[in-house]
Amino acid sequence: MENGPLEINYQQEIFAPIDVVFSYLKDDEKMKLWMEGLEKIEYPKGKNYDNPVGTEFIHTIKEGGHLQQYTGSVTEYTDPTLVAVELHNSAFQINVTYELTAISRKTQLDYHCEMEFASLFHRIMGFLFCGFTNRILKSQMKNLKLLAEQEAVRRPTVEE
Repeated sequence: MENGPLEINYQQEIFAPIDVVFSYLKDDEKMKLWMEGLEKIEYPKGKNYDNPVGTEFIHTIKEGGHLQQYTGSVTEYTDPTLVAVELHNSAFQINVTYELTAISRKTQLDYHCEMEFASLFHRIMGFLFCGFTNRILKSQMKNLKLLAEQEAVRRPTVEE
């Protein structure tokens, strides 16, 4: 086991316009629909809708029947192509990037995650639970894809 960050990359095509997909990354209520266990998002210093970079937040997530809190901040934001956040608790720090690319009527989602652990014990636990983490990611990405595609089907086209 090396000492660098644990990295997870994931890519998928979503049959929905980029603005529809992006809305699921920036809208708190829509995030709760695809991020399993996400109960609440709080902004201790308020949410900056115009320029979210630097905005601090607290995610309350239900994990294994218990509520866990993760503090974080938006590190990069370009509407409608990029959202990057940094999340942390006492065990680890996670840097997550969602990058969107419009391809005709589809959107390509590139997800990148780096996890840095606070101690060797936490790193070993992270390594042991890596398969579980990947299953959660794939489930969340499947939910995001399904929701965005359903919304795109319901949305009237420009010609209508």
